Amino acid sequence: MLVRFNAFFKIFTACFSIFLFFLFMSGLDFIVHKVLYNYGLQFSFEWAYFYWWLYECTFLIFSGVVSLIYWLSSNKSGRDFKVCLGLFLSIILLFWGGLTDVLWFIFWDGGLPSNDVVWWWMPWYAIFGFWNSLLQLALLCSTVLVTCLLWVLVFKRKR
Repeated sequence: MLVRFNAFFKIFTACFSIFLFFLFMSGLDFIVHKVLYNYGLQFSFEWAYFYWWLYECTFLIFSGVVSLIYWLSSNKSGRDFKVCLGLFLSIILLFWGGLTDVLWFIFWDGGLPSNDVVWWWMPWYAIFGFWNSLLQLALLCSTVLVTCLLWVLVFKRKR
């Protein structure tokens, strides 16, 4: 019973920590894209591209660090390697799915914009020529589903 509780506690702590990272990164994004405009910040693709690149790199480094910490504290078995890979891919998938953008609107801006608002900053807008809240939620749900399926594969027992 104690072993199950410890395993549950580890999983819960990891998931909650990852969620907090996404939440606080969306808060940082809120400061840059909302608060600083009240102090005279003017949007420019010159600074935005560099900011977006650093933002993406932060998630990439975070996913690597989380995976590495798990690996270093594990027994270094084949299953532990699959968990490391699962952690890395989960964070990347949730980032690509736009979890930070959805959290930005829900927690920091008072709710998702209506579907007539175009999400022009998303890479999907450049590809498809349109993008809105409904499409973003569909993408996020899809990446959450793929992430869940990934974890089913990670914990699948060999017979």
